Amino acid sequence: MNKEGEKVKVEVVIGPATVRVEAPPEKLEEAVRNAISALKSVYPQLGAEVARISQEMGIVEKRPSKKPFPTCSSLLRGLIEEGWFDGPRTLSEVVQELAKRGYQYDPTAISHSLLDLVRERILVREGVPRRYTYRRAAGASTP
Repeated sequence: MNKEGEKVKVEVVIGPATVRVEAPPEKLEEAVRNAISALKSVYPQLGAEVARISQEMGIVEKRPSKKPFPTCSSLLRGLIEEGWFDGPRTLSEVVQELAKRGYQYDPTAISHSLLDLVRERILVREGVPRRYTYRRAAGASTP
């Protein structure tokens, strides 16, 4: 039974570093997290050991969730859903549209993704090599 204002003292030893933490019981976990975080920044080579100790203590490090970068194919499917491919579009138009939306893909990669969508019968390819146009296939459901 802890009295009001009583502090708990903990010593954390990780590799060559020893840190003494003193905090009220309800703030102890936060203080230990801060100490471990400081150790990781001062001793980057201790990263694996700090991670192991943190895991043993049940301390989960909060990392910002990263949104996965969309694939070329998923972006093209999005354009199809929007109706952008309802009319014929050239490869260069597709490259420009993706760039306008902030996605820089190599034209070769886009071409391969377009061909995959043609093979799935979601898009239709018309014209002659190096001058193809792509449009949504008649009756193609939204991908």
